[in-house]
This record gives sequence, structure tokens and C-alpha cells, in this order.
Amino acid sequence: RRGRVSCAGAMASFPPPPDFYKLYGRDEEAPKPPPPVVGSYTAFGAEHSTEFVEPPFGQSMMYRRDGPGVDLREELKSLNKELLERFIALTNDVIENPSAYERRVEEITLLFNNMHHLLNAIRPSQAYATLEHVLIEQLKQKRERLQAVRDAAAAAESALEKTPGELAKAVQEATKRAEEARAGAAPMAVGD
Repeated sequence: RRGRVSCAGAMASFPPPPDFYKLYGRDEEAPKPPPPVVGSYTAFGAEHSTEFVEPPFGQSMMYRRDGPGVDLREELKSLNKELLERFIALTNDVIENPSAYERRVEEITLLFNNMHHLLNAIRPSQAYATLEHVLIEQLKQKRERLQAVRDAAAAAESALEKTPGELAKAVQEATKRAEEARAGAAPMAVGD
């Protein structure tokens, strides 16, 4: 019966905390955390280092071109094409000679690393182009809105210019009808 209770607790939405939570009570009683690891350490059988080192892309035999005159987009396209070719070669090697796949995997890994490096090199210009596009679109929208305001202002001005003329014309017609009504020539219209 005890096994069922502990199993049910482990499968609950909010299982109870592990037993070592009892070590942490008041601040003065809590054990100090271990110091951060500096240097190299082993985790899951692999050696790791805490020092950040940019991978050396100069050792690559595939990607050598760099600088202001190089079209990075074309380089990415050529690396992508080469990656597809190497992947096809990998599938052929796995079928024909399964022991030779490691060399192809290393080549594909190197191609991916080079593509990643090129993509990181393109990011500043991509951000600049994106910002430029956003600003151009905002400018276009603002110009369209400004033109709409100008058109509305012109329509309002023309309506205001027509109003005094139409009002003067209506006053003249009403005055004429009133004079004719006084003279008895024609009765004055009520709805006019």
C-alpha cells in the first residue's frame, strides 16, 4: 500500500518535492552552493570547457573567401548546393560502404559550421536592410496619410468657397421672390 501512495504522488500534477528540500530552511542553515566550475570539466562522458572560444573557420578547406568584395549570399548558395551534394554522397556511402560515413558526416558538419558563420556575418546587413524597409514603408504610409489630409483640406476649402456663393445666390432668389410676392405678381413658395 505504501508503494501505491508514493507512486501516485510521483504521477500527480504537482508531486511532492524531493527529500533534500529539508536541507534548506532558514538562510543561516542552508548549505552554500558549490563554486562555479572554471576551466574544463567532464559531463556525460564529454570534455567541456567554460572558456568561450570562437571556432577557427580559417582551418576550413572549403570556405576561404571573406571580405568586403565577396557576395555572401552567393557563397551561401554555393555552400547549400555543396551540402546537398555531400548529403547525396553520404546516402550513397551508407548504402555502398557503411564504414566510410564518418568522413562524409565531418564534411557536412564543416559545411554547416561554415554556413552558420556566413549567416552570422550577414546578420548586420540583414538588420540594416530590414530597418531600411520598415522606414521606407512608414514613410510611404505617412505620405499617403498626408496626401489624404491635403485632399480633405482641399475639399473642405472648395466646399467653403462654394457655400458663400451659393448662399448669396439663395439670398438673391429669396429676395426676388419676396419682392414679387409684395408686388402681387406671384405667391411666395413655402418650401423654398
